[in-house]
Amino acid sequence: MFSFFKNKNKHVIPEFEFINTFSEKDFYFVRTKQWMWITKEEIALVHKDEKGSIKTTTMDFWYQEMFLDADGEKTISEYLLLLIKQFQDSKMQIPDDLDQFMIETLLSLKNDLNAIEFTQMPNQPKEEFKNPIE
Repeated sequence: MFSFFKNKNKHVIPEFEFINTFSEKDFYFVRTKQWMWITKEEIALVHKDEKGSIKTTTMDFWYQEMFLDADGEKTISEYLLLLIKQFQDSKMQIPDDLDQFMIETLLSLKNDLNAIEFTQMPNQPKEEFKNPIE
């Protein structure tokens, strides 16, 4: 009889505070590396090292997802809303620290892998970064 009230808070959106203090939350993010599919579900970044040799780097799931989503068309704040919707659509509980996790992953893609950049205006990836290489 009272099942209507059960699990009412299961998919409540947490109060995300971390993103509110992030100075680049209104920046866009865009791919800056070439990439290729290595399996149907996994990509690798492709780059040249200091000696000119071609190297590939594979990434964990979330790094890969955020890299592929780096189309330069949405801000970091807007991206958080998309991630929230993905959790809701999958009927999964939204992590309390999703905003912090997302920002830390994007910063790692930017600073550690040099795979994305933040821009103040929307833009598109350069032609060589839009699609996978063969």
